[in-house]
Amino acid sequence: MNSVSIRENIKNAFEVVRKTYESVDKLLAELDRQSVECGFVPVIPQFLRQKSDREYQGWFIQSFIKLYQRDSAPPCQSGNGLKNAPMYAVEISFEEEPRMTLCKYVYSTLEHWDKPPSVSEHWFFYWPLYDGDNFTDHELENGVFRTVPNDEKTSEKYGKIQEVISKEIDLLPITSTNIKDRVFGELKRL
Repeated sequence: MNSVSIRENIKNAFEVVRKTYESVDKLLAELDRQSVECGFVPVIPQFLRQKSDREYQGWFIQSFIKLYQRDSAPPCQSGNGLKNAPMYAVEISFEEEPRMTLCKYVYSTLEHWDKPPSVSEHWFFYWPLYDGDNFTDHELENGVFRTVPNDEKTSEKYGKIQEVISKEIDLLPITSTNIKDRVFGELKRL
């Protein structure tokens, strides 16, 4: 391969990533817009992501997590800006094939949290889904999983989490016309 074709390949690869990020940005904006119509509210305006200057994997965002809570849920009495109810998440992942994971994070209470999660606390919601050493998955039905911490120490580390109910779906068929049913409808059923 000559240097001209290598340059062209690199340029094209970065263009694909830019276009993909543009599509993700539009999808996240549409999720937020339609969330309110479906009875959900964003926990924070931004998405959560893992980013690192030290590790090259952190230069490329492969997992975007957007958090929601039910609009009708009661607010925490502690004034921490959260509702004292489960948190729902939509993870858009490019770690393997493009996919979306819909999640319901269940805690006994969120009163002890000081504030809503920050953008960099991606790990707090990511690892309960993917850390098989500290969490155990139980398959329920219709592709739904129940993930529980293996011990109290793990539960404490992740905000006193009790369980995560999740379902993975194909990202590519998601459009603005089916978000209500395919995303928020599924979140309500978790």
